[in-house]
Amino acid sequence: MSLLIVVWVSLSFPSDAQTVDLGQLDGRMNISRQASFAKNVPAAITLTDILSPTSDIAFVKSESDVIQASSRKGDVWMRTQLYNSTSSDVHGDLVVRFPYLERADVYLLDEKGQIQSGTAGASVARSGIALPAPFPSFEIDVPAGQTRTIYVRASGGPMVVMPVWFHTSADYQSWFQGSVAILALLMGIACTFTAYAWSIARKSTTVAYRLYFWFCVTAILYVIFSTGMGKSLFWPQANISTITLVYILQGAVTAFGAVFISNFLDIRRRWPAFFIAMNVLVFMCVISSIGGFFPSDLSRAVYMLCSGIGPVVVLIGVWILHRRGVPGAGAVLIGWAPLIMATVWLYLRLFEITPYFEVNHYVLPLGLCFTVFQFSWAISNRVKDAEASAATDPLTGLSNRRDLDTTLAALARSNTPACTAVLAIDLDGFKTINDTHGHEAGDLVLQVIASRLKNVGAGRAKPFRTGGDEFLIVYANQDARAEIQEFGNQCIAVINRPIAYRGILLTVGASIGVAFIDDHVDFRESISRADAALYEAKREGKGVVRLFDQRRTPVVQPGFRPIVVNA
Repeated sequence: MSLLIVVWVSLSFPSDAQTVDLGQLDGRMNISRQASFAKNVPAAITLTDILSPTSDIAFVKSESDVIQASSRKGDVWMRTQLYNSTSSDVHGDLVVRFPYLERADVYLLDEKGQIQSGTAGASVARSGIALPAPFPSFEIDVPAGQTRTIYVRASGGPMVVMPVWFHTSADYQSWFQGSVAILALLMGIACTFTAYAWSIARKSTTVAYRLYFWFCVTAILYVIFSTGMGKSLFWPQANISTITLVYILQGAVTAFGAVFISNFLDIRRRWPAFFIAMNVLVFMCVISSIGGFFPSDLSRAVYMLCSGIGPVVVLIGVWILHRRGVPGAGAVLIGWAPLIMATVWLYLRLFEITPYFEVNHYVLPLGLCFTVFQFSWAISNRVKDAEASAATDPLTGLSNRRDLDTTLAALARSNTPACTAVLAIDLDGFKTINDTHGHEAGDLVLQVIASRLKNVGAGRAKPFRTGGDEFLIVYANQDARAEIQEFGNQCIAVINRPIAYRGILLTVGASIGVAFIDDHVDFRESISRADAALYEAKREGKGVVRLFDQRRTPVVQPGFRPIVVNA
């Protein structure tokens, strides 16, 4: 609805028709609305043929701000006159703001019939009065009080669009630098997220992350060459066409995007029919990349399917998956939608449904940048969830041994003050519950005890599950040793409380060993000492808190020994 409102409002404004008088030039003006055009001109026709008195090429006044035509039926010619009514010479630049032109020839005729010419485009070397720029641009001089006639011949690609603007030299420099800066900024953003994608892909065995990296790479290359930057930067003086490369990259962007989405959302398992449709789209994208070898109608149909219909089908399918509650589908939907909206907007422009805006040149790069950003955000969340899952015990929700290693390493680096401690906890009577009531009852007991330990230690201690019925608590508050010992007694008290299971009450006890940490003992050694104290508590009758005594030779019960990762 928003798109339709924008189109209706924009079309409601009348065209500003006026004579092309450079005396009224204020920075820049759209001269294509004042020009006359000839479409479907055979490629063999030259300027000499056009100027011949017997020429049958008819130039017709444009009825729209921007003329466009299919170049498959021939070249498009534009003719206009620039009159300088001022008392000083005008030095300006003529720009055809359409980077998909394979070739644009400009002829500048003075009042004596002398001709200056220039050539630029995506498949030809720049020559004559052409300027180095992403779009075909040409240097034009009109002396004071004189008139110059301009002919522009454009050809190449499935469509020729000719928004022709004339700038003063100063305005052209400002506009050109601003355009390049915007495109460079967008490419910089895309490159940043591509680097992030590479950092994720090289550390992971997940295929989706590698596919996403290649999606980012092809997206950047597509922006570079579809905006004309590639030709201008890499081979401006060579007769090498970038149009075919643009179509290949467009197919690659769609293909890698579809394959990434398919793997990221596990569509093969969740929706086999949609998975087949995605594979068909990828196959069509491959065919589209070599579409130049097929008949024009078939090539055009495949291109429309890959660049227009196919991505919309993907959008609808992902929306359905989102409605079904598939994790990550919402983020993918938000990321894919701007790219589709940008593509639809450009198609509406090609069919002359929407008006010409300067922002049209940046719509697709903007859409790609937002898509790359959103996909990166979705992957980041997936990676964070995976890391959290790897560091969390799935049964109790407590941190596991891996997170314990990370926590201990962080505590060691932070120089935590003295009077912190490690408490090793082992449940008493847990095996009896498992043997008598089954593992379901045992799982419930572990979950309840884990919740109680989190509550009693909130704000001062962090519990970990280190084994079957073994827990470990890192006490971080700078409290007196007597308070830490009392905390151990509180842990035993909350563990001893009965647990309801299927109409009966289950009870377990706990023994706790405490080791205090000082400047001479690292955290890993303190865990061994806490284990030794726990063994003493078990040997002396269970259900008690025992502190590690350095005067006694530690007799350690076989148990958990952490493996410190990246210590």
